[in-house]
Amino acid sequence: MTDRQALELLRKEDEHLVVLSHAIAVLGWDFETGSPEKASDERAEQITLLSVIQHEEIVGEKISSLLDSIRNESDFSPAEKALAREWRRTVAREKAIPASLVERMSLLESKGHVCWLEAREKNDFAIFLPVLSEIVEAQKEMAALIAPDRKLYDALLDLYEPGITMADIDPLFDRLEVEIHAIMDRIGERSAAVDDGFLKAPYDEQALHCFCMELVDRMGFDRTRGAVGISAHPFTTTLGRDDVRITTRYTDASLFDPIGSVMHETGHALYEQNTSLNPEIRGTSLADGASMGIHESQSRFWENFIGRSEAFWKGQYPALKEAIPSLADIPLENFLRAVNRSCPSAIRVNADELTYSLHIILRYRIEKALFDGSLSVSDIPEAWNRMSGSIVRYVPKNDSEGCLQDVHWAQGSFGYFPTYALGNIYAAMFHEKLCSDLGGREELDKCLVSGDFARIASWQKEKIWYNGKVHMPKDLLAMVTGKEPTLDPYIRYLNDKFDKMFD
Repeated sequence: MTDRQALELLRKEDEHLVVLSHAIAVLGWDFETGSPEKASDERAEQITLLSVIQHEEIVGEKISSLLDSIRNESDFSPAEKALAREWRRTVAREKAIPASLVERMSLLESKGHVCWLEAREKNDFAIFLPVLSEIVEAQKEMAALIAPDRKLYDALLDLYEPGITMADIDPLFDRLEVEIHAIMDRIGERSAAVDDGFLKAPYDEQALHCFCMELVDRMGFDRTRGAVGISAHPFTTTLGRDDVRITTRYTDASLFDPIGSVMHETGHALYEQNTSLNPEIRGTSLADGASMGIHESQSRFWENFIGRSEAFWKGQYPALKEAIPSLADIPLENFLRAVNRSCPSAIRVNADELTYSLHIILRYRIEKALFDGSLSVSDIPEAWNRMSGSIVRYVPKNDSEGCLQDVHWAQGSFGYFPTYALGNIYAAMFHEKLCSDLGGREELDKCLVSGDFARIASWQKEKIWYNGKVHMPKDLLAMVTGKEPTLDPYIRYLNDKFDKMFD
């Protein structure tokens, strides 16, 4: 068998497993948006069964044999080399995990979700504690198996942000905390004094939904290849090559939350829709984001760098006022200050742009402590409240608005949280480069005021989306920006924006 023949067979196996992963995603979509309460146990069994089948196919001899047959990749394209690279990573990881552990983790995650919901509703961490302890132990066991030569938490980080370690993140997050606190100290009183009550006035939900859907369309979301739904927690999922789903919600107090939410999820969806348009990687596992941090950079870019900017709202505010008559007498300047108001708060998903990363730093440090053994699961509530007071500068009133507010740990997603803050950092790097390539910030502002989002999306497609998972995240950043991960653009952006907004 030639190297190319082996690669072609590997691609067929890859495409087959992608279809299986899409089937699992369909069940997950149904679980989140439509299945009745009493169907949860069987839905969990279905997802577990398919997950075990997927794992068995990945670790089977067929894929390993094909990888062994590929000895010379010199005439492979970058995408072909990436397919072999990613499968070597995947097989090595999955072979290290016994099927019994895969099944146990899947069942624990389903059980954990149910227990977390009950614990949060009853504001009782003790309900969640037993299953969370089991989840943490299972994650430790998995981390030790997949990367015995690494620290446990570094092994988990690599699942979501390949090539990134605590040694990379620590200096970024340490400096970011200091810089954000400095901005909070400068603008605190002026920002807190901003009246944003008009954002919380009653509004016509259908009218706001129509406005949001017009934004989704203008951003470039292809509704012939995707759909928008409603769920308790907004998310994006890919159910097929031409089936990308997003959800939003209208239950938050502020009318801006649904706008920011739908722009955030559309940022994710645009990445998913466009990477599948590259014929070289369409239908393969490479038709995905380079990493969770890169993926998050695209959603943060649209939600914050675009969706909270003055130029964007110069173009969109008239349409919003038409949809929401209560805004008729609110000047644009007041609206902008309100949607950019910064104040320490309890809930991560509702945090303002400036303080959001502090919520991630809090979770990152707790996760590190859990996996280096310096913090026990039973001590999470006390540690959370203490660290939140110093990092976020807000002490939660109870566990429901503290350590029980996120679903990630119930899903076994340890090492995932840091990608949210990395997404902010990457987004700033991409934003700075986009401005440069367009000919300056003024050119970007012209696009936003006029509603010409196509120029922006075209740049993203060429530089980021179309590449899918072909390049490792650090390599993609270097290709697009010419830099290693750096905090400088993000600090420049935050200082410039908030000092001008609240001067």
